[in-house]
Amino acid sequence: MRVQIPLPANFFTMIKAYFKVLKNRNFFFLWLAQLISQFGDRLTQIALVGLVYSKIGVSPLGLAKVMFFTILPVFLINPLAGVYVDRWDKRKCMYISDLLRGLIVLSLALFVPFLKNFIPLYLLIFLTFCVGRFFIPAKMSIIPSLVREEDIFMANSLVSITANVAAVLGFGAGGLIVERWGAQGGFIIDSITFFLSSLFIIFIVTKPKGVFKKED
Repeated sequence: MRVQIPLPANFFTMIKAYFKVLKNRNFFFLWLAQLISQFGDRLTQIALVGLVYSKIGVSPLGLAKVMFFTILPVFLINPLAGVYVDRWDKRKCMYISDLLRGLIVLSLALFVPFLKNFIPLYLLIFLTFCVGRFFIPAKMSIIPSLVREEDIFMANSLVSITANVAAVLGFGAGGLIVERWGAQGGFIIDSITFFLSSLFIIFIVTKPKGVFKKED
């Protein structure tokens, strides 16, 4: 006999609230953009792993060096990113960030066949993840100008949840993509994700906090 476990009423309330927030056109574009962008971040990392493996084989040291340059911006740029993002146009900061990441990752794809040493690669990796550090604070800061005050909590929650889901999907799908098309193919697809994210962000229209039409 099947035993059905009743879900709490607040679960359905939460799902309903998520769908309500997603009906907001501007927030939907932000949500979709960050979903794609987060997927791209993880795909970049998997493509880098594939690149190291294809060039120097199984090398813990080689992989550690590459990962070092993906993590270093967290410590160098994060303390500054929030300060500057507060002064800048958040929407513009986000789409420029993803546009630049798309261009850098695309240059990585073009550079792969001619790779002789990893020094230029380290520089491009570092630049990619430095630029990405401006995207996150801008993403969180722009939400109050997209949704009603009472929807901010649910919007933040939805963004956080889907960012984690996109990260998991990025690692999983990234492995399949790199296995099928190699690191170069992974970088090309990755650049497309950043360009798409940038495009969706361009369509966002921000409003002063608390100024919304009834249907927003």
